[in-house]
Amino acid sequence: MLYGLYLSAQGAQVQSTRLDVLSNNLANAGTAGFKRDLAIFQSHRPFDVENGGTSNAPSNQEALSGGVTPAKIVTDFGNGPVVHTGGSLDVALSGSGFFQVTDGTQQFLTRKGQFALNPSGDLVLQNSGLRVLSSSGAPINVPTEATQVEIGGDGTLSAVGSDGSRSQLAKLGLARPGSDQQLERVGSSLFRSNGPVSPAGTDLQLQQGFVEQSSVAPVSEMIELIQASRTLEANVNMIKFQDEALDRLLQSATPH
Repeated sequence: MLYGLYLSAQGAQVQSTRLDVLSNNLANAGTAGFKRDLAIFQSHRPFDVENGGTSNAPSNQEALSGGVTPAKIVTDFGNGPVVHTGGSLDVALSGSGFFQVTDGTQQFLTRKGQFALNPSGDLVLQNSGLRVLSSSGAPINVPTEATQVEIGGDGTLSAVGSDGSRSQLAKLGLARPGSDQQLERVGSSLFRSNGPVSPAGTDLQLQQGFVEQSSVAPVSEMIELIQASRTLEANVNMIKFQDEALDRLLQSATPH
């Protein structure tokens, strides 16, 4: 009976974790460059199957195998849909790689290609103030006399003057980690790499006037959220039923 309670509690725990992940995904369905998370769980074989019998089963419930437990939460780095915005400082990435931005102390990677100019003319990540880095690792500054900024498919930025003349400013710093597992989510569509990064390959292309949207599919995510909620409820009900049955058993065994 106690073993059943333990397994039901495990089921409730993993579904609670799954609900947290799905809820965060849905909350960021409209966040540009957001990458959805996936909750991964580990199933365990029952003790008698694992050990070839039940005669030596441990009395400690936590030492018994079986059931399911949380394993890890991973991020799906697949490309999100690209939408046209017409903004001259909006840039969408297609392929494997990230923009590099900095707060002056730390560097971050992001797929959120919504940029703006601060009062000093530095190219920054919109609504954050983080400065966008060039391929040389320096902030990118746009002269005040520039009337337009052009961004090529390879990330080259050019300033267009009022007379139509063009001058190359810099090239966006596009990087990729050695492995997606090196990336740590820090919020606001930003990631920190726990290992060295290298320049992105030629398969990474840029589109000016476009933005990569969140990779979350709201309908699919909502269906999974409902499923997780119902499974959580079922496990909680099983705990309740087993607790009531155990209570009746103890009462019947008590001498009157």
